Amino acid sequence: MSHDVVRQVLRLANDTHGLAVRCERADVAGVLAAQAGRWSESTATVVVAGAQKRGKSRLVNALVGVSGLLPVDADIASETHIALSYGDELAASVRRGDEVEVVDPARLAEYASVLGDPALRRGVTGVEVTVRHPVLQGVRLVDTPGVDSLTAGHRHATVAALGGADALLFAVSAQDQPILRHELDFLAEAAARVHTIAFVMTKVEDSVGWRELLTENRERLARAVEALDPRVGKRLLAAPWLPVSAKLAEAALALTQAGADERAAVRRERSGFPALERLIGRWALRRELIRAGGVLTVTTSAARDLAETAGDAAAVESADEADVAARLSEVDAELADLAERRRARRVAGLDQHLLAREASRGAKVILDGYRRTYENEVADLGSGRAIEAYLSALPDSLDQSLAAAWTEITAAVEDVATAAFDSYLKAMGVDAPVVDLAILTRPDAPTGHAARPGAARFDVLAEGLPTVMMAGSVSYLATILGAAALSPLAPVAIGSALAVGFFTHKRRLAATTRTKAALTTAIRDAFTAATTDITLAVDRATLTWRTTTEQHIDEALAARHKALESRKRDLSTPALGEGAPNLTTATTLLDRAATLHNALESALRQPD
Repeated sequence: MSHDVVRQVLRLANDTHGLAVRCERADVAGVLAAQAGRWSESTATVVVAGAQKRGKSRLVNALVGVSGLLPVDADIASETHIALSYGDELAASVRRGDEVEVVDPARLAEYASVLGDPALRRGVTGVEVTVRHPVLQGVRLVDTPGVDSLTAGHRHATVAALGGADALLFAVSAQDQPILRHELDFLAEAAARVHTIAFVMTKVEDSVGWRELLTENRERLARAVEALDPRVGKRLLAAPWLPVSAKLAEAALALTQAGADERAAVRRERSGFPALERLIGRWALRRELIRAGGVLTVTTSAARDLAETAGDAAAVESADEADVAARLSEVDAELADLAERRRARRVAGLDQHLLAREASRGAKVILDGYRRTYENEVADLGSGRAIEAYLSALPDSLDQSLAAAWTEITAAVEDVATAAFDSYLKAMGVDAPVVDLAILTRPDAPTGHAARPGAARFDVLAEGLPTVMMAGSVSYLATILGAAALSPLAPVAIGSALAVGFFTHKRRLAATTRTKAALTTAIRDAFTAATTDITLAVDRATLTWRTTTEQHIDEALAARHKALESRKRDLSTPALGEGAPNLTTATTLLDRAATLHNALESALRQPD
């Protein structure tokens, strides 16, 4: 049955391509040809997606048995995906346009993470990794940016990756809140493109309520699909859910390496990874059937476009003035809406200054929090030795704190920008462009964090005279206490010694106070400089993002305007007599596609 379904899908795609050529729709024919070009691939491409911090990268690391291979502490850069395939040894390469560079696998984060080295990751569009692991035989795993990151980059990159996907693994954490709106929106878009989907619930090892969370996730998914195409909704509801623990899988690997095979087997079974590996292995074996789903999805969309083109031509040929007028009215209405959006784009636009001001305000709040921590530490310093130790550690400590603050600031800027870009792009009716997040780079740390205060000068009037006066007072006290019995000079000696000791301590206290004041000033200066530099970096990045996005919107609106004008001309031009038969062909193709969708879904549910 499976082979027959695959043959019918390929025949449908071929017939649809032929109709696209006859209708002179080179754009549609090109999409179908590109999809056909993937048919010869020997591996099934499985895209791993999910929101940030859902454990998808750690999941992939555990699947291939290499802890720390993919960056887990920061998201993948928006322009980048990381693909893992089977190879004789662990190796990695990065792609910049047509150039490929072999890199150390241990340094992948520097090339692919949003917190990596900007100079290294600039221009990187993909990272290829080979690992010698059975799960990758016949499979290519693609780790993608988080779907909840900056809208103008990460989500678009992940959606784009679905164009070459045969299956989707969507990660949901057992330790976080239930599946969210933006995740459901992404899944709706993904399920319209990919037939084969599975959910992976990560981090179940430390969640006692993961079963209840799983039930709630299923219920939210069921409510969300009510507004979708029934076929897409059915696909999502039928997707399996697999609870897994990368932490337990890593522990099992460590036990295996230590020779504790029995304990490792128990941990591995508890991790849920054997079931996940069996699912991926099944996808690898059935990759032709799974890939046929992608071909069928693209073909169905193409047939719909061709039906519209042929319908316009048929209406013109039939001389049905009412039908043609209705179609022209539809085009004119969309052209008017498009013109209004273009006017709104020029008048409104993104307020870059407002964005930068809000982002900078958040950065200042974060930096102020770090600064206050240092000021409190300085206030608690007591001895000169403690101050010396603190001074020695301060430069490195400040650098680490500023790096940590920058991580928080980056996340805060993304939150601010996400809201602004979402609203703006939705108003314009345009999909998000890919924006280079690498332009938001951490400025160099301020130099000269805390200069050591100079040696304190002994002030005779302020310190010497009070010392003599204090010596007399202490001598008198010693006499009263009976120290004169020791020696007539004893009271003077004791008094002088105590006085010198007291004022030495006083002088040290004064020096300590001056040093702490200087330290506090130096720390404030360092954070003031950091705030200035970071504000400038955020302002520049926001300006570039705004420019890129507005250029993308202008291009998208112009392209749509061109397509509408072309359709309007076709509706106003006498047809060549092929519209009606082409419409009949397109309708037949859509009927065949509907039948094949059902047959394919049934075949995918069949056991091996």
